[in-house]
Order: sequence, then C-alpha cells, then structure tokens
Amino acid sequence: MMIKKLVSIGLPTYNRAKDLPRALDLLLAQDYRDIEIIVSDNCSTDDTQKICEKYVKQDPRIRYIRQPENIGQQLNFRFVINEAKG
Repeated sequence: MMIKKLVSIGLPTYNRAKDLPRALDLLLAQDYRDIEIIVSDNCSTDDTQKICEKYVKQDPRIRYIRQPENIGQQLNFRFVINEAKG
C-alpha cells in the first residue's frame, strides 16, 4: 500500500491578477491530487482578492490569505513556507 503525502505549494503574490488564473489552473491540473495551494496576497490593489476568492469556492485545496498590509516580498515568501502543512 502506497501512502500519499501532502505536497504544499506556496504562491506568494502581489498585483498579479492578470497571471493568477493561469497559474492556479496549471497547479490544479497536476496529476498528483494530494496538494494544498497556499496563496498569500501581499495586500494587492488589483483584482487578486476577487480571483482568489472565486478559486477558493471552487477547490478546497486552495487556501487564500490576504495580508493586512504589504509585508514585502521576502516576508510574504516566508509566510507561505510557515503556513505549509505538507
């Protein structure tokens, strides 16, 4: 019997609404299904939040966290690592 392990995928983002749907679609299309996708929105000012909330409703493997203020690229990257369960 093979035990499947959870794989965490971190997606720190800031104002990437234009590219976000394609990135999420590609991640969700992976053959390996036991994944969690952690999207950390660094207080975007575009439609990032709206897009992420739509995807969260469609797939429970996506976790969306919106930072209350811009914490910078490095801290946003660290944030998704610390949130990973896989």
